[in-house]
Amino acid sequence: MKQFLLIAALVLIVASFFVLSPEFSLPEKETIMDSKIEKTATSSAPDPKIVQDLKKQINSLSNAVKDLKQIPPPTPSLTPEPVPAVKSADIYNKALGAVLNIFCIDRKANAYIFGSASIIHPKGYILTNGHLAEHFSDPKTECLLRRGSPAKNFAKAKVIWLPNQTLKIGVSEIPKNDVAILKITELIDGSALPENFEYFGVNKNYVPKVGEKLYSINYPSEFLGADIAVTNMNLVFTLGAVNSFLTVDDNAADAEGVYLKGELSAQHGSSGGIFLDMQKGDIVGLFVGLTEGKTTDERMQFIFMSSYINRILTDEKGIGLSEYLATNP
Repeated sequence: MKQFLLIAALVLIVASFFVLSPEFSLPEKETIMDSKIEKTATSSAPDPKIVQDLKKQINSLSNAVKDLKQIPPPTPSLTPEPVPAVKSADIYNKALGAVLNIFCIDRKANAYIFGSASIIHPKGYILTNGHLAEHFSDPKTECLLRRGSPAKNFAKAKVIWLPNQTLKIGVSEIPKNDVAILKITELIDGSALPENFEYFGVNKNYVPKVGEKLYSINYPSEFLGADIAVTNMNLVFTLGAVNSFLTVDDNAADAEGVYLKGELSAQHGSSGGIFLDMQKGDIVGLFVGLTEGKTTDERMQFIFMSSYINRILTDEKGIGLSEYLATNP
């Protein structure tokens, strides 16, 4: 702005110089007032001192303009670059070590039970559904954890936290508190427990938006035969889109769960699987159940948001998830 004002002043002074200088007299101009009268415009010689003063001002302004040109332009304010989305390949490779397949044998019913889980703390704490964790405390059921793709026997675990599973969501069989925490107690191969396990962090404050896509990671087994499920269970990594929100406790002021549009993981066996945000790769939801449908595309996946899981634990223990795990329960 200063540069513009100086240049404008320079132009005005130069123009005045042209008017007053004897070398630059105005051209003779005829103005016809009537057919008999003519007036000719002429200029008189200016004072030499005034001309000299004007030349000094012009030189001064010229130097000022030169100085302005040498001033570096202001540095533009930097807009923070958006955090790049985590690469799907990195998420998948991490999931091979942190996402688990729950495999139980119900001796009484002579049946297999399949589900999913994930390690959420380097010391081997595991997040899964309450209805799956119950089998780990049942003396008539033998459970172990598998991982990899295909899933191989990996570890055994015990129940650390299992809230009351009596209250159900509406008329469904899904418990309002269908969440639990397990802890790895031993490795199947007999080796010592590592100092730290691969794990996914939980973002307890994240609230997905309708239409937003989330990474879905689990071990669906519904469309597999029993033999394949036992010997060749594979990790499934897909994208799910948030369709709508819903409440568990009939309080319309907030939402505890989310419905996602059906995709490949919309199968039984995916219960206990996780959903991750695509920016940071943190856990933002836990697979809980499904709506009815013959194909996965006809179904909707129902997940508990991580904020609701944190609320359940806070209501019972008085502290949130991260604080609770830090106590080494």
